[in-house]
Amino acid sequence: MTAFDGLLWIVFLGSLGTIVVIAKQKAPQLSIVDPMSSKEARTRETKNALLEERMMRQVEEKGKNVWKTSVLPIVKSVQEWFRRLAGKLTALERQYVERQKTGKIDAGELHRMTDEAKKSIVLGKYEDAEKELVAVLSHDPKNVQAYEALGRMYLSQGQHAEAKEALEFLVKLAPKDASVLAALGEVFSAEGDMKTAYGFYEKAKTISPNNPKYLDFFITAALEIEEISEAKKSLEHLREVNPDNQKIAEFEEMIAEKK
Repeated sequence: MTAFDGLLWIVFLGSLGTIVVIAKQKAPQLSIVDPMSSKEARTRETKNALLEERMMRQVEEKGKNVWKTSVLPIVKSVQEWFRRLAGKLTALERQYVERQKTGKIDAGELHRMTDEAKKSIVLGKYEDAEKELVAVLSHDPKNVQAYEALGRMYLSQGQHAEAKEALEFLVKLAPKDASVLAALGEVFSAEGDMKTAYGFYEKAKTISPNNPKYLDFFITAALEIEEISEAKKSLEHLREVNPDNQKIAEFEEMIAEKK
């Protein structure tokens, strides 16, 4: 028996009890108006039989009225409630199935989504980019590219706290990723904390020593915190790996001013 069937039985039994009470109250009245109740017409046994039959007809009629006016509306209400509940459960089940289907996104699709987000960032469509990157991370919580893109986007918007949060978490996932370390250095540099920025640039430069960009960041930070000797060494290395770098002359002038 289902929960719904049980509820119907409870309603029916309650209604039946009401009908019985009504029947008992009406029994004396039935004996008075019964035309066949005279001693001359019927024996007591026959009278009782007729009385019982009349009472049952009354009970049946009362039962129909109670069913129409009291029980039936309740039953319909309960049926409607169950239908609505079943509809909601069916919808939830469908959503779950769809999530299961859409949840299986391969690495290629995630890479495409990340690239689309980066394009949106370039175009200044930050809200679209954020939604795309969050979607990527919902499928792949350890996606380094998505975290870095998100951190750099926040940095470009001046949202340093959000950028730092994303990139510091990313450093835990990819502690030897030079690009991530440099990006975090940029956040601290934007906040004016050049000493901390210098430390991240140094790590990035150590991992990728011939990257002109990281050498540029490192030399700039080194000069800011008066690490002149380190700035000189890195400048010499920059000349070797990228002799046409336009910032070499600028760095030479800045070092000369520090002497």
